[in-house]
Amino acid sequence: MRPFEFREPIDTDRLLLRLETDADIDAIHSWQSREDVCRYLLYEPRDRDTVAMKVAEDAARTRLEHDHDYLQLAVERTEDGRLIGQMYMAVDKAEYSTLEIGWVFHPDVTGNGYASEAARALLAVGFETMGAHRIFASLTPENTASVRLCLRLGMREEAHFVEDMFLKGRWEDTGVYGILDREWRELQA
Repeated sequence: MRPFEFREPIDTDRLLLRLETDADIDAIHSWQSREDVCRYLLYEPRDRDTVAMKVAEDAARTRLEHDHDYLQLAVERTEDGRLIGQMYMAVDKAEYSTLEIGWVFHPDVTGNGYASEAARALLAVGFETMGAHRIFASLTPENTASVRLCLRLGMREEAHFVEDMFLKGRWEDTGVYGILDREWRELQA
């Protein structure tokens, strides 16, 4: 798998995927502070100071090469410049050319295809630019919107682990959805 250095924003038809900046803190806080959004994330709702700390940390991550390298990108709607979500891509196992993808969007923009559009752009980076063999998403199966997104992207359910993670005071299941390079290429043909 080839290394990837994030140097310039990724344009799609309606979106701009770019590194986060301090100017994004309030927008990111607007969804990371919500209980209904954080229900499906690994963290509790965050205060503004915690969001600011994470934005600074994430903005410094610009390279995908080694295990655990990641990008956390801001998703901006180009028609009005509004920050509407975040996309995540991480190297899971460089030796096996495996990446992980994830997303979170403000609830008031769901149902418009923005997550699909942004995820397809990152899948293209993973498969076409980096030469990944497999990309997967790990999620709470109760998050039916994310499950449907995985299926729209051409991912298949690879695993459903029952009560494998103790999170926020309770046992949670984990679903894993994945897509291989050859499957991605068939979808693009």
